[in-house]
Amino acid sequence: MLNRGEEINERLVFSMWGSEAVYAAGLYISRTLGISDIGKWVERMGFRLYGRGAVSKVNRAAANGAKIYHYRAGFGHDSVKAAKTAGLITLCDHAIAHPEVLEYIVANDGRMPDREDACPLDPLWSDIKEDIEQAEAVLVNSHFVKDTFIMRGWNPRLVHVVYLGVDEQFFSVIPPVSEEKPSQKPFQLLFAGSFEKRKGAEDLLKALRLLEDKKWELRIAGSISPDIKLLFRRDLKDERIRPLGWLSRRDLAAEMVKADIFVFPSLAEGSARVVFEAMACGCYVITTPNSGSIVEDGIHGRLVPAGDAESLVSAIRETMAQSREWLRETGRNNAQVVRNRYRQSQYGDNLLRLYQELLNPKDQSIATVI
Repeated sequence: MLNRGEEINERLVFSMWGSEAVYAAGLYISRTLGISDIGKWVERMGFRLYGRGAVSKVNRAAANGAKIYHYRAGFGHDSVKAAKTAGLITLCDHAIAHPEVLEYIVANDGRMPDREDACPLDPLWSDIKEDIEQAEAVLVNSHFVKDTFIMRGWNPRLVHVVYLGVDEQFFSVIPPVSEEKPSQKPFQLLFAGSFEKRKGAEDLLKALRLLEDKKWELRIAGSISPDIKLLFRRDLKDERIRPLGWLSRRDLAAEMVKADIFVFPSLAEGSARVVFEAMACGCYVITTPNSGSIVEDGIHGRLVPAGDAESLVSAIRETMAQSREWLRETGRNNAQVVRNRYRQSQYGDNLLRLYQELLNPKDQSIATVI
């Protein structure tokens, strides 16, 4: 996170360390001590303390001419009420599938529920849902997330899509691609992120079982969840699978540049930053619509249905049948797309356009998609 830092005047940044400390304590209680109910209650208090502490900052900003209160889902609460009282437009930023469908999608191998199949929410997610519903407009980071809102009955005109960008610091650590001719060594597959069910770990390991007739190696950049370690302990002992643990951004970029195929078969995301980073490094990408990426099937790589190991293995097999030079050419085009359209500065420009639209709506029948 420190490596993503930007040069921002510190007088414009207010640290809410007290609420952050409470939230961190809740995570520790839930994840380390295993006392989930108490931990989530403490997390909720952290969120609400943040909203309460932000009230004075919102009022000060409004007095200084602010027009929009842009807040993260779960962190608003009292501060949203203060913003509305002060006459600010409220914009809630939510970065993953709608709370009422997220667990359903993961539990049902990526399938979107019917309207009546929404999951009951625990108190923490109920708070987040309530916070979202306070807003006059919602900002999401992919069409996938917007679809989950529409499925829950939201007016499409109130849900705005602005895709994320890759920060300049990441671009600066991408090494040059080797000019050597592609070798005949095993295909190098790369996964990055938490290797867990939600991100498609089960489907990827099941797919690799069906690739015994191909030469491949899978490198996993990130932690492997305890559930995956338990359920797939035999698969993970395969010498062709190499866990790398968490990598620095420089080392991650180097792994991406070396990979033949970046595989990310996620069941549910907001918009996976790691897919944009892989494309920026020149990767051919195999992912799912649920990853919330900009990958188009047959253009940037392959899109396969979430939760479908057979479709995944077919896509991998078909990709391996292509020449490595063809994969590299696709990767070069992917890198150019990200560099031209999905830099972090461009995200800021697109966000500014959304602010202007909210302040001066010209056509309320058209939702923003950038």
